[in-house]
Amino acid sequence: MMIAITIFFSLTDNPLGIKSLKVFPFAEQVGHLVLYFIVALVFILDYAKARLPHHSKINQEMALATVAAVISLVLEIIRMWMTGYNYDMRNVYAAIVGSTLAFLFYHFWLLHPFRHYLYHSIQHHWRYQHRRKKKK
Repeated sequence: MMIAITIFFSLTDNPLGIKSLKVFPFAEQVGHLVLYFIVALVFILDYAKARLPHHSKINQEMALATVAAVISLVLEIIRMWMTGYNYDMRNVYAAIVGSTLAFLFYHFWLLHPFRHYLYHSIQHHWRYQHRRKKKK
């Protein structure tokens, strides 16, 4: 679902249908930064949740952030090819910065609260009962 939303917002010229709104000069780049921050963070959190009893690996977290940035580059090339849109490298740079910030945000601030919240919420789940020590 996240990929579909990203493709929609990346390939349409005016995704919200607002033509008369005056925005600041680099609004498109800020939009790319926020969008790919969210995309990379969703990728990384989904991976970390799948690995939950164990710690996620930093190189795989970086790879997921890189995948988000590469998706931005591919979508910019597709948009240029489909609509004749002038290729703007600043959008790709903003996506790279957004996905890098998502990696740093997760790794340095969100890693332990995320693990603590999810681990303690699932440790009583039936799937993990065999891992708990039996009380004597």
